[in-house]
Amino acid sequence: MNERMNATSVLARRRIYETFISPGFYIAMSLGLVLAYLLVSGFVRAVDSSGLAFGLNPLYDLIGRSLEGAFGRTLVEKLFAEGPFVFALYIGFLPMLLYLAVSSVFRFGLEKKIGALELLAYGPADGTAGFLAAFLKDLLLTVIYLAVLLVFFAVTAALNNLLLGPTFFFTLVILLFVAAAVYSYGVFASTLTDNSASAVALFLGLMVFFLIILMGSFTIVSGYVRNLSTVFAWVVKWISPLFYWNLAMQAVEIQGWLLYAVSLVVLLVLGAVVLAASHFILKARGVRP
Repeated sequence: MNERMNATSVLARRRIYETFISPGFYIAMSLGLVLAYLLVSGFVRAVDSSGLAFGLNPLYDLIGRSLEGAFGRTLVEKLFAEGPFVFALYIGFLPMLLYLAVSSVFRFGLEKKIGALELLAYGPADGTAGFLAAFLKDLLLTVIYLAVLLVFFAVTAALNNLLLGPTFFFTLVILLFVAAAVYSYGVFASTLTDNSASAVALFLGLMVFFLIILMGSFTIVSGYVRNLSTVFAWVVKWISPLFYWNLAMQAVEIQGWLLYAVSLVVLLVLGAVVLAASHFILKARGVRP
């Protein structure tokens, strides 16, 4: 166990260094910050004496029409009740989440296919140390990026004479826990497949499936999305990180802090269970494709 943890620590430090010298990390960060800035600046231009008017800004007119058409005006009003920051936080965080998750899934699959993971397993490390290192790397970089977003939104709010509401800070915390669960599913997809392409496809398929289940729980339109989600929702939602994210945000809305805390704990448990399952799958399948 100590050898595995030591190997995990060494590999994680190496992966973090490689990420810091890679342009992809900074491209994802820049894209997220640019999107967040556009949403905040667009919100400022969409406010008049009567409040938020989506039609005053082309970007928010498109956003408002799309969200209201899919989920109804009530959800949109809740989303922007404290200004643009909660919505901008989601959009600004998404590029980094996808970059970290997909790049780790792709790399793990590639290392398995070319035999690098098998070579690693002949030393003091094993396949579990390899995916734990990637998981810890993604988690640490997520903390760093969330801190960057916090500073960015604080400065942006001050410059535009706006305030960061309490929902923003609760959302910031829940995003870290959701990201941890998402990264664990990335590991899970990597251990089930033999190459990078199939690993990425399985991971993205799982995330899209979870998103469909979530959308079906509160969409106001009928059709394929709702019909598909109804069939699987009661089973799948318990293993979906997005379900617990939605539960935590509902808890914030009603100030149910116990439910919020339980949602965070369950996300941690879910991630740990998925990582444990990945360990046993990798142990049974081996590191050779």
